[in-house]
Amino acid sequence: MQNTNNFKVNRSSAGSGKTYTLSLNFIALSLIGSVKYSVEYYRKILAITFTNKAASEMKDRVLEYLEVLSDGKNEDSILDWLKKNTPLAEEQIVENAEKVKISILHNYADLRISTIDKFTYNIVRTFSSDLDLSYNFELEMDNYKIIQPVVSNLISKMSSKGGELSEALVNFALQKAEDGKSTNIEKDLEEFSRNLFNEGAIPFISLNSISVSDCLKVKDRLLDKKKQIVKYVKNHSDMVLKYFTTFGFTKDHFNRGTYFNLITKHLQGSDESKWTPSDALLNNIRQDKWYAESKSDDMKDLVELHKNKFINFIDDLLVLIKDLNTTQSLLTNIYSISVLNELLSEVNQYKKEQNIEQISVFNKKIHDVIVKQPSHFIYERIGERYNHFLIDEFQDTSLLQWQNLLPLISDSVDYGSCFIVGDGKQSIYRWRGGEVEQFIEIPDIFKGNSLKEKEVWENKLNTHYIEDESENQNYRSRKKIIEFNNLFFQNLKNNLSTNLSKIYDGCAQNSDYAKDGGYVHVELIDDQNEGFKENIIQKMISEINKLTSENEFNFKDITILCNSRKRISLVAQRFSENNIPVVSNEGLIINSSEKVRLLVAVMRYLLDKTDNLSKAAICEYLQSETPINYTLHEINLLLKKDDGFTDLLKKYNISLPTEKLLRLPIYELSERLIKKFRIPENSYVSFFLDVILKFSEKKGSNLSEFLLWWEEKKESESIVVPEGTNAVQVMTIHKSKGLAFNIVMIPFNWEGGRKYSEIWVNASKQTNNKLNSTLIRGSKKLELSQFSNEYLEEKNLSFMDNLNKLYVAMTRTVERLYIFAKEYPSSISDSFLSSGKLNAFLHLYGISDIFIDGDPNENHTEKVQKRVKVFSTTSTKKIEWEKVVSLKRSSEKSWDLDNQSSGKDWGNLLHLALSRINNTDEIDIVVDGLVSEGLCIWKNKEKLKSELVRLLSHPDLQEFFDKKWEVKNEKEILTKEGSSYIPDRLLFSENTTIILDYKTGSPHFSHHDQINNYAFILYEMG
Repeated sequence: MQNTNNFKVNRSSAGSGKTYTLSLNFIALSLIGSVKYSVEYYRKILAITFTNKAASEMKDRVLEYLEVLSDGKNEDSILDWLKKNTPLAEEQIVENAEKVKISILHNYADLRISTIDKFTYNIVRTFSSDLDLSYNFELEMDNYKIIQPVVSNLISKMSSKGGELSEALVNFALQKAEDGKSTNIEKDLEEFSRNLFNEGAIPFISLNSISVSDCLKVKDRLLDKKKQIVKYVKNHSDMVLKYFTTFGFTKDHFNRGTYFNLITKHLQGSDESKWTPSDALLNNIRQDKWYAESKSDDMKDLVELHKNKFINFIDDLLVLIKDLNTTQSLLTNIYSISVLNELLSEVNQYKKEQNIEQISVFNKKIHDVIVKQPSHFIYERIGERYNHFLIDEFQDTSLLQWQNLLPLISDSVDYGSCFIVGDGKQSIYRWRGGEVEQFIEIPDIFKGNSLKEKEVWENKLNTHYIEDESENQNYRSRKKIIEFNNLFFQNLKNNLSTNLSKIYDGCAQNSDYAKDGGYVHVELIDDQNEGFKENIIQKMISEINKLTSENEFNFKDITILCNSRKRISLVAQRFSENNIPVVSNEGLIINSSEKVRLLVAVMRYLLDKTDNLSKAAICEYLQSETPINYTLHEINLLLKKDDGFTDLLKKYNISLPTEKLLRLPIYELSERLIKKFRIPENSYVSFFLDVILKFSEKKGSNLSEFLLWWEEKKESESIVVPEGTNAVQVMTIHKSKGLAFNIVMIPFNWEGGRKYSEIWVNASKQTNNKLNSTLIRGSKKLELSQFSNEYLEEKNLSFMDNLNKLYVAMTRTVERLYIFAKEYPSSISDSFLSSGKLNAFLHLYGISDIFIDGDPNENHTEKVQKRVKVFSTTSTKKIEWEKVVSLKRSSEKSWDLDNQSSGKDWGNLLHLALSRINNTDEIDIVVDGLVSEGLCIWKNKEKLKSELVRLLSHPDLQEFFDKKWEVKNEKEILTKEGSSYIPDRLLFSENTTIILDYKTGSPHFSHHDQINNYAFILYEMG
């Protein structure tokens, strides 16, 4: 088989332009194909991305580059790149770029750039019968919507008379309580049920078909075994204790007394965690350091005479502890495992009844076919359509996803090509099934032994394989940033295992095209006074104020990258308190507002006057806002009286006529409560009202149902802030992937995250084949257990996860990088260095206290012409019900009603008015309707009318608002490919069709393309 170099892999680092290269490869294949075969050759190319956003951006980039090329321009050197990497002359590139662009716009649905999940979904839809799926199933993307009713149904099967399922569920809750966790069995089961949809857990779950009854029997056997081990440990320690007494051994005979303390204290106690010999003791034994040199010869001689017996005892003890830790690890999740199959059965039944499926299941269904079948019949039609495959972010592609593509890929390299782009250092989605080792091993197939065609496919990939030798340049960051990151990660790669460290080979990037300058500031913050988190936040606030006041940066130039959503909420709250505008889809959780929590507490109180928690929350709020001359003790005494709470409310001039309030719709009730408690203008409250409105529109206005719904959704509903707002961005590192920011700050210490996640293991050997697989909790104890290999592998992978997250975070920045972490502990241990905490990484690199490189006074070089006004929500002064009874806003029309003078909001309002007007006679009716609905404020009524009259009287437009036309405003058009289009205005007469599409702002070539696309669709419709 001839090597055609048709299987190319690009392993470049962050900021090297991988998406740029991928887009140009798509264009190159399209242009070459248009010359050789057909202008529609792009239909033979499939580009696969990781997210919908990435797919959308790549489509936009392809069309933008084609537009640039069709004008003969060389922006971003794209023309030079194509001349170098294709056999086409410049004239051919320019001429065919225009043709391909027009063809794509006329056949946009045939531009195959999509996520791998969407591609998989299309396959499953086509071959639903082959995959044993209902032909009309509905796709459910949110696993929680399946988990919740399934868990609820399982709990409902608990019997008051007991039974094995009831025993398992009760003990499941008790186990969580012992671990110091919540005893909310429903929430815990919901969390555990997520394992059912985890790709990495699928092989283990399929092995485990044990019933509740059999699992509880395994539990009993494990408990018996544990008792036996504990008995052996006690007997052995008693024997050594007697030996000590017989021969006169004391603490002074042993180095630091550690051996003596182990026997006489730790092993005599009931705390099993102290039974394991310490590392210090084991090191002393290995180095034959049994006693201090200062001891008498008699003491030394006595120890020397008996030390072999002591060594034998330690060896026996370590064997017993290993068995004990193994047994205990199997018992930890035994009740969870006992209900696993019950949960799985409930899930399957629920999906069957509801006729739904999940995207997470599709990969497994397709894989089952590929494993069993020598041919790839499922891909016959699809495989013949695509000659070329482009895969982005390959390091995040799961095992099943890649192996499901192999039949297509292995065929394409014979007559087409496959181009893979990825960066193992940015592999941060292992919890979604991404395995970076798969990327390391390419062109070999990682964990592919179950594949019937593995050898054939692997030979093909190796035969056609070539590494993309493009320069590893960084086009994103300034030179100081690149230099620091190069040194940092070259140094830290040595702390990864040999296999995983390969992903950091060649991590140093060239900076030939980078701009000079840049600034790096790394600082360790003490844990004094308010604690390191608050100290770090104050440090960031200080730096932000300096950057915006002295260095000519905008707030929107600055991004804070956190390791968890919990930290995002803390940062967003503190920034807001210090008048720093902040935007975060993850951190501005509506429920984090005490005013929102007050409203919810009052609602709960109205439904249940005995709800003391709600009453306490209301009192706490009132006291914090307007303290009255009462002590907490006096307030508690007052609340115990029948009318005590209402008497307290009267002190604040608040009355709550329950019956009257409960008759109101939820939205109106909320407005009344805001007025009664005199809640000032607040973004959180305004968005809470929007949430209530959306709930009422979809599910009705039942207060009890809303409060139940809110309890489930309160941690996910957040404030939505428009793009372009001049505010500091706060987001998780995962959300930042693929983005770039002028300034990046990485705070805190990455504590409280997933330690070493729970680990699936094969337990057949330990349970006499009764329990084939189980889930054990990762902890240091496993180092001395029969699962030590699995634990150490998970430990290495967890360390790599955090290092990769740090790599992603540190490579997002363009001009400035700040890292603020917790000061080092007083003593540096191996466990600290391998912890994956932020300050541990800094210590491994060699940061002592503070590191600064670059000029702190360097100003922002890209001046912003105009600052965008900070987002503000509707003032609560409009909430009196007589004035807002007709107000009905939804997220689709969520512009600032008090700020309709802004270009964007005025444009939105104008667009809405035009969408309702058929002819000029309807202007007054439409404007009056917008005012009555609360979509246009009263003071803008006449302005809107005059603007519409002026616009529709324009000579170029006047004809199109005449009564002679049949008008279709914003009517949806569905194409035969399933795509949906909504032109703003269509006008029909006997022989003519006119398309109007309203645009505000600057003209763009895409506007013309959109009109052309509408025209082509209407032409196809006849």
